[in-house]
Amino acid sequence: MNPGYLSLLLMVVTLILFASGWKDIVMRGITSKVILLFFISWLICMNLSVPVGGGRISLCFGVLLITILYVLWRVHGTVYRVHLLSVGALLGSISFFMLETIHLVPKLILGSSEISMGLTIGLLVSLLTRQPAVQIASLSIGLMLAEVYHGYLHRNYLGFQLGFQTFQDRWWLTLFITRTFSLVLLFSMQACKKSVLWLSDGIRRRHSGDSE
Repeated sequence: MNPGYLSLLLMVVTLILFASGWKDIVMRGITSKVILLFFISWLICMNLSVPVGGGRISLCFGVLLITILYVLWRVHGTVYRVHLLSVGALLGSISFFMLETIHLVPKLILGSSEISMGLTIGLLVSLLTRQPAVQIASLSIGLMLAEVYHGYLHRNYLGFQLGFQTFQDRWWLTLFITRTFSLVLLFSMQACKKSVLWLSDGIRRRHSGDSE
C-alpha cells in the first residue's frame, strides 16, 4: 500500500463509526465539534508543508501540536500535565529506538515494522493513560519526537522531511490500535466486575438460604 492511503482509509472508517453512533464509546469526552474541526484541519494540512532549516515540515505537525496544547490546557492539575508529558517523552524514546533497530530483529516484526511499532506503542499508551484525549496527546508527543529524532539523524541521507505520508499512516494506525486496546481492557474490566458481583450475590443468597 502506498504511503498515505492507510491514513485516509482509517479516517473513513473513523467517520463511519462516528456516524453509526460509536463516537461516545470510541472517543468519549471529546465533543463532535472538536472532532469535526480536527478532521477538517487534517484534510486541509495533510498535503501542505512549510520549509524549515533546509527541509520541510508537514502542516499536520502543526495540527497535532495545537491538539497537544489544547489537551494540556483542558486537563486538570499540574501533576497530570507532567504525567502526560512524561508518557509522551517515554513513548518518543521507545518509538525512536524501534525506528532505528526493529529491522535488525526480523523475528520481532509482526506483519510489518509499522504494525509491530503500532502494537507496542498502542499497548503502552492504553496501559499508561485512560482518557481518549490524553491518549491522543501523549502518543502524538511520542511519535512527533521520534520523527524529529529520526529525521535529524538521517537528514544527510533522506533530507529533513517531517510529518508526511509515512508518519501520518503511523499516527493513525497507532491511534486505532491504542483505542482498540483501551476498549478491550475497559470491556474486560467491566465483565470481570459484573462476574465478581454476580458471584458475590449468589454466595450471599445461598448463605442467606442456608441460615433460614
